[in-house]
Amino acid sequence: MKKSIVIGIAAVAALIVVMVMLFDTIPPKSMTISAITGNFVKISMYAQRTGTIPVSLDVLPKREGYDNRTTDGWGRPLRYEVATNGVIRLTSLGRGGKRGGNGEDADISKAYYYLRPDGSLWATSEMWMVEAEVSQKARHGTKE
Repeated sequence: MKKSIVIGIAAVAALIVVMVMLFDTIPPKSMTISAITGNFVKISMYAQRTGTIPVSLDVLPKREGYDNRTTDGWGRPLRYEVATNGVIRLTSLGRGGKRGGNGEDADISKAYYYLRPDGSLWATSEMWMVEAEVSQKARHGTKE
C-alpha cells in the first residue's frame, strides 16, 4: 500500500513537471521578438542619455526587472546594423541561423529610422518607436 502511494505521488509529480515544461515555455520566435523590442527600448534610453546611438548592443543600459538579452530565442546574438541612411536594424536569422528561410527558420527583423529627415537624432524622442518604424514595404523597396 505504502509503495503504491509513493509511486502514485511520483507519477503525479512527473506529470506536473511535464505539463509545466510543455505549457509554460515561451516559443523561441516570441522570445526573439521580445528581445528585439527590448533592445530598441534600450537604444532609445541610450540615445536620450548620450545624444548618440550606440556602437554595439554591449554598451546598452540594463533595465531593472526586464530581460536584458541581446540574443535571439535560439541563443544566437542579434545582428545590430546602423545604416548610413539613418536606419537601425536588429535581426535574428531564425532557427536555421541562415538568411532567408520559412516558418521558424525565417529571419525576424525590425528597423527604425534613428535620424529625422532634417538630420536630427530621432532616437531620443519618447515616441521614437511609434513614429519612426520602417515599414515592411519600405524595407523591401516598394512604395506604401
